Amino acid sequence: MPSFFARVPGRVNLIGEHIDYCGFAVLPMAIEQDMIVAVKVNDKKILNLVNFDSKKYKKFSTSTGDFQIDISSPQWYHYFLCGYKGIAEKCKIDDTGMDVLVKGTVPPSAGLSSSSALVCASALATTFAHR
Repeated sequence: MPSFFARVPGRVNLIGEHIDYCGFAVLPMAIEQDMIVAVKVNDKKILNLVNFDSKKYKKFSTSTGDFQIDISSPQWYHYFLCGYKGIAEKCKIDDTGMDVLVKGTVPPSAGLSSSSALVCASALATTFAHR
């Protein structure tokens, strides 16, 4: 049974796609599709990540203390690890573990920020787990 949930909507940029990378203004708008993570804190110092769509996305586990994110071969769980690592390093949190189930309705590779939504959901979940 999860201890808590974090939800982050996908988004669409009303002005144009990927113009923020060039320093131009953006006008993002949240959409109905979202990423939801169900989280239960564990005392094993392990991150257990499971995607609701287990046929398409394999489960993943790693130690909270010292993990690497291999960007040469991106996987869905790397986005969660980025959010976790960002909060862990910035806030100097302990390495409490989490059991996480991810369910997303934002279509991947559709320009609706599915990866950003997962990173943000991870950051929210990590922050809440370490409060």
